[in-house]
Amino acid sequence: MVKINLFDQTLKIIGRNYADSLLRLALPGVRARLLGTLENVELSLPVRPVDFLHRIECEGQEHILHIEFQLEHEADFPRRMHSYHGALSEQFKIPVVSVALYLSPRLSELSGEYVVRLGEQVVHRFTYPVVRLWDYVDGIRSGAYRELAPLLVMLLDRPDESVLREERELILAEPDRRKRADSLALAVMIASRYFDKAFLWRFFQEEVKEMREGTFIEDWLEEMLEQGLQQGLQQGLQQGLQQGRVEGATQAHRETILQILTTRFNPPSEQVKSLSKRLETIGELNVLRELVTHALRDCTLIDFELSLKRLSESSPQE
Repeated sequence: MVKINLFDQTLKIIGRNYADSLLRLALPGVRARLLGTLENVELSLPVRPVDFLHRIECEGQEHILHIEFQLEHEADFPRRMHSYHGALSEQFKIPVVSVALYLSPRLSELSGEYVVRLGEQVVHRFTYPVVRLWDYVDGIRSGAYRELAPLLVMLLDRPDESVLREERELILAEPDRRKRADSLALAVMIASRYFDKAFLWRFFQEEVKEMREGTFIEDWLEEMLEQGLQQGLQQGLQQGLQQGRVEGATQAHRETILQILTTRFNPPSEQVKSLSKRLETIGELNVLRELVTHALRDCTLIDFELSLKRLSESSPQE
């Protein structure tokens, strides 16, 4: 299974491509207009990136729409939501609307407030809307929220091949070629948590060429893995299959790490070459997967290099 923060990467693509749909989900019935998206915003208490910020306008007043996605509820999330809201209000000096969106279905209630008590007395209460995405399955299937089609397998119990067919049909209705390619790649990546990868590539074989035109980093990794699989199959030997899979996946992870670092930090070519040589010494796939996550999330290139040093020292050298 691919483990490079599946949840985070999925939402970044959906948030970038379909901000209007998220606005409709977050503020149903509110006549608000999307003005733009604020990317890579960090807070300084401590430094931490927030999920999604969008500039919106409602009745002539500009607001910041702050959306935090949660795969599952975490006990300290209401407190963090309170902190984010206050920090964003101070940073942008305009009203902030904070909303929580959850993906993993659950029967129990989800807290939408942060409360401070002195004994039994409530002293402070911060509340925020909570959107349970599994409540919108019918809307996704009907096409009202077809942009969220890649998430269907996460929102249903025991997804089967028929769910994949629904997803594919909804995604192929997207007129924008780039967005369609991104959504196809997302569908394969998310479904890999529930289905065998070889089956998925057969199922989406007619769309593979198109999805490789997308911008999502996961499809580069999966493409390299598929090349390794095909190389092994052509050799007709189980040993060749395993070797092709491992070599294809490890090289794909190294290239993915360099691509992310180059895009995020634009280091000089000599530094890229140095990083490439250091990555070549790491043959453990699990270590490379962890480094992909660090490349995506570490705040600076120096932070990543520290992560690389720590992980390379604990990894068997090739």
